[in-house]
Amino acid sequence: MAKAPKKAATPAASVEAAAETQTTTSVEPVQLTIADLQLLSRIVDLASRRGAFQAGELSQVGDAYNKLAGFLAYVESVQKKEEAEKTEAAETPAA
Repeated sequence: MAKAPKKAATPAASVEAAAETQTTTSVEPVQLTIADLQLLSRIVDLASRRGAFQAGELSQVGDAYNKLAGFLAYVESVQKKEEAEKTEAAETPAA
């Protein structure tokens, strides 16, 4: 005896199942640190020295690298400024 073909799930049922799955699972936010960004900067530098990028990609890679390097330099300058202010505040006697 031949079996009846199974009915395919409707797209609406699939969307509803996916929505239920998304609402019941909690996703923790990804933590991205300055050290991670510094590592990415070194990876891009190393990959470019090894010829991992094609000529047409170099301007995009360079732009992204320059943005990343600029951001890291800004963060470093802010951190140094904050450290200098803390040191200055610690050296100043309380009135």
